Amino acid sequence: MTVYRILIRHGLMTPKQRRRGRKDYVRCERDRPMELWQMDIVGGIFLPDGSEAKVVTGLDDHSRYCVIASVVRRATGRAVCLAFASALLEFGVLARAVRDRP
Repeated sequence: MTVYRILIRHGLMTPKQRRRGRKDYVRCERDRPMELWQMDIVGGIFLPDGSEAKVVTGLDDHSRYCVIASVVRRATGRAVCLAFASALLEFGVLARAVRDRP
């Protein structure tokens, strides 16, 4: 982005029309805490032995509070369920949870 701005400033490029401004995006959120948790599994944590670990994450959709951040060697159903159950024990039962489908 910096290079793009410099080229525009010096007249070496013509600016393109932006598709959307940030103010055009509408952020949806739940009305109350514990109505919905957004869950995801992210990777990219490389361990000293060369293997890759995954992180099971969960955010409360109202407060954006992180309710789950659990590192697992493999994102198996059992590992994800254990992370989810641990969060339920700590924070209580929620109304709903969603996840991305790969």
